[in-house]
Amino acid sequence: MKFLLEEQISSFLRPDKSIEQYIGKNDHGDYSTIRWIGIGRTKDSYTIVFHEVFDEADEIESIYDFPYVEPDDMYEKEIEEFDSIQDALEFAENNYGAKIDKYLPFGFLDEYIIIFDK
Repeated sequence: MKFLLEEQISSFLRPDKSIEQYIGKNDHGDYSTIRWIGIGRTKDSYTIVFHEVFDEADEIESIYDFPYVEPDDMYEKEIEEFDSIQDALEFAENNYGAKIDKYLPFGFLDEYIIIFDK
């Protein structure tokens, strides 16, 4: 598992690429959920999105196919928009406990969950 280096983050983000970070699993008694954030970029801003899905690892192979807890947030829930990547990273750290050295390119969370969360 190779996390992005801090100096890679801003150059990696383009309108067609995003980064993600696993932020934890919650046990709700009858079910568990998995949460992660994503940071994306548009032409003029950076956006943080929040994902919370039911943990269906026993039935579905990819975290990206797990059903969302809130059906209205079918694919994600936009949290905030920022003018700079630094502001977005600080928000993610302060509000979700995200670590600057734990970001992954989009699409690598399945590998992360298999290695670190089982």
